This record gives sequence, C-alpha cells and structure tokens, in this order.
Amino acid sequence: RERMSSFLEKTPTLPRLLQERGYLSFQSGKWWQNEFSRGGFTHGMTRGQRHGDAGLEIGRVTMKPIEDFVAMAEQEHRPWMVWYAPMMPHDPHTPPERFLARHRGLSPSLPVARYRAMVEWFDETCGQLLDFLERRGSDRNTLVVFVTDNGWITDPQTGRFAPRSKQSPYDGGLRTPILVGWPGRVTPRRDDTHAVSSLDLMPTILRAAGLEAPKDLPGIDLLDARAVRRRTSVLGECFTHDAVDLDRPASGLRWRWIVRDGWKLILPAPWNEPTGAPELYRIAEDPFERTDLASRYPTRVSRLRRELEKSWEPAGP
Repeated sequence: RERMSSFLEKTPTLPRLLQERGYLSFQSGKWWQNEFSRGGFTHGMTRGQRHGDAGLEIGRVTMKPIEDFVAMAEQEHRPWMVWYAPMMPHDPHTPPERFLARHRGLSPSLPVARYRAMVEWFDETCGQLLDFLERRGSDRNTLVVFVTDNGWITDPQTGRFAPRSKQSPYDGGLRTPILVGWPGRVTPRRDDTHAVSSLDLMPTILRAAGLEAPKDLPGIDLLDARAVRRRTSVLGECFTHDAVDLDRPASGLRWRWIVRDGWKLILPAPWNEPTGAPELYRIAEDPFERTDLASRYPTRVSRLRRELEKSWEPAGP
C-alpha cells in the first residue's frame, strides 16, 4: 500500500492540479492511499488506515466536517473542491429504522430491504449537501459530479453481492450512473445513447475550472456536446480484487471489454480465466446479458477485438 501511495504522489491528481490554481480540497469517506495529502488534498479526514478510518464517519455519522471546510474556504475567498465518498450504500448495511421500515414489506428479503434502505440513506445525505450549498448561495458556482465505483446486485439470501455484479465484467458490475449538475449552466436531461465513462470526469471538471487537461489524459469533456457525439465506444478492464504484481498490471487482468453501437464484447485473460471464452451481447436489447451471440457473429467479435487491442494488447502475466 505504501508503494501504491508513492505512485499516487507522482501523479497529477485532480486535487493536485486544482491546487496549482489556488483551490483548497477536502477528502472524506473511503480512501485507501494512506494519509489524505498523499493524493494532493489540502484538507481531509483519513490519516492512513485501510478504507478510510475517521473519514468513514462522513454521511453515516456527520456531515459537519464538509460544511466546516466549505465555510472556511469561502471565508478565505478560495475556490474549493470536496470529495464526498461515504461508505454508503456499501456494507455494513446498517440503515436507520426510519429507512428500513419503508422497505421491509416491499422487498423480496430482509437483506434486499437493508440495501435499499442504505441507498435511501445515502440519497438523503446527498440532498443535505445540495441543500447546504443552496442555503449558502454557492450552488450556482458549484459543479456537482456523481459517480460510483462499481455496480451492485444484492444476493437476496446473504446480502452480499450477487454473481454478475461487483467484480464481474457484466453491466451489473460495470454500468453505473454518471450525473453532472450545475444550476444555470447544465440543462437537465438524460442521455442513454452516447458512450461515456468515469474517465471523462476529470477532464470535465478541469475544463469547468478553466484548466486544460494533461495531454495524455484519457476521456472527454462531458459538457462538450460535440465531443460526446463524436465518441463511438468505451472500453475497460476488470482485475483481480487484490493486485498481483504492482510492476506488471497484466498479471491481475481478468477481462477486457468494449461497448460500441449497443454491442458489448468481453474478452477473458487466459492466465486468470483459463476456461473463459469471448462473449458478445447486444446490450441495447439484452441489458442483462442473457444471450451470448459470439458464435453467431464472429466477424463482429473480430472487429471489436481489434479495436480493443489497439488500446492495450497485454502479452500475458
């Protein structure tokens, strides 16, 4: 973990780049990379323990540290950034009874009810943050971005994640909402047509702050409608839960995937998924990926594979 943190210190992270423009930044919630300053934050809650130690109180216990930070930054007339990453709706699923009571009779099992109540609890805290900005009159000067790290489907018996969700290459684990809000600047709408990625968030935020993104930074500005229309595909990888070798990323690779024009190809890494085979889904019509079409459309598999391998063709572990 120390080596990973040292890598992060050498990286032009978002708070580090914003700091060059005079921004103060605040870390709260989940954070694995030792003390918050290792990621370039000027202020924060986590001091070095796995998951986030004191930072994990945010949302579940209190919102005050964020409110105090924003008040301090604005009193000093400094631009600011807040990283709100609560351990919600992450387990442990321990929602207050006022939320759980609403889901008990409407859910297939108690574990599912607990998870849904956690989502509602998290949603309430997001509303508290937005209300706080509005009360201060800061909402129209603040870009709000929402993303989650992975999808989740609750196993109705165990309460843990079900197959084909977290740690899988399927959309139940990969596809998560990306929200961008800025009153008076971003017109509310929903877009399920164009391919976007969480990699787009950093260039979007930097551009909004008047900064150019680093030349080698992947992603596009999501507030640039023309750039979004030109995007034809998104791609990514799934790795083992724990890194196998920090110097050889491919050693932990399990699957690569690409989405283009409503089609999705999944390619397994034979050294970690020796029984796997390419899978092809028409996710525009089969969002739960029930029907593998790889054998029916070999030409499309080859075409998507070539595009995927232009990005990265790992030679092996």
